[in-house]
Amino acid sequence: MTLEIPMRRTIILRLISNILLSTFLFQFHLLSAQKVEIQYLANQGVFIKSANTQLLIDAAFQKEFEYLDVLPEAELTKIENAEAPYDKMGLILATHVHGDNFSASMVGGHLTRNPETLFFGPTETVANFEKNFEGFEAIATRVKAETPDLYESKTVILNGIEIKVLRLEHLGTTPWKEAENVAYLITLGDKKILHVGDAKLDVKNLEKFNLAEEDIDVAILPFCQLGPAEQKNIIDTYIDPKQILAAHIPPSGQDKAQENIDGLGYENVTILTQQFRTIIVNQ
Repeated sequence: MTLEIPMRRTIILRLISNILLSTFLFQFHLLSAQKVEIQYLANQGVFIKSANTQLLIDAAFQKEFEYLDVLPEAELTKIENAEAPYDKMGLILATHVHGDNFSASMVGGHLTRNPETLFFGPTETVANFEKNFEGFEAIATRVKAETPDLYESKTVILNGIEIKVLRLEHLGTTPWKEAENVAYLITLGDKKILHVGDAKLDVKNLEKFNLAEEDIDVAILPFCQLGPAEQKNIIDTYIDPKQILAAHIPPSGQDKAQENIDGLGYENVTILTQQFRTIIVNQ
């Protein structure tokens, strides 16, 4: 009889421990499997949202080039003024300094009005930001810069978000290719999203990063880099994403974009031409 009570206590404690562990694992699964949405804004600008995270990539820019897509003025004002639905932004990223990816006045205005937002970009982009935004000093502590050496990467944690920053050569010729262009591999729970900016998608640019081993859910890639057929082979081999979002499509070419993609044999590409269209990751 003297051993019966301690044994009962032990059994009860084990049951409680198992229940607590099961509850923790269930909650962890819910957190890691959180719903992630990618909303297309303009050009290659996207608004990424989950239960705990909101971030913009290459979306805070104004009209720079006549042949490229841009948001309506009213929407640009909302971003700059940190108004809904952009009022809970934790992070703004720019892949490079070009005017169809980054505006110092827009990003500066947003950070001035939203003290919770961080900005991250290559060193060249941040230097441009400091030079061209008069109120930079007041927000400087929330502006971060990192430019790894070409074909190198570095992992950073920004507002609780794990991001691998990869230095990739910008596509095109001089002076465009000289821009410091970085890609972002973002981890949100169990989802991975890659945004390459204006990267040249060739073997030399990609082979060192082993991206095909990262199990990437969505890759946001420049439309012009998806073809011809040799490009599809490179993307399949060196990135191998479950889904591709094709961005940076000039309005003049949007009517033929889907036809071109179909002709290349892709089965996992969504073209980004409709502003505010939302894609749910892995659905």
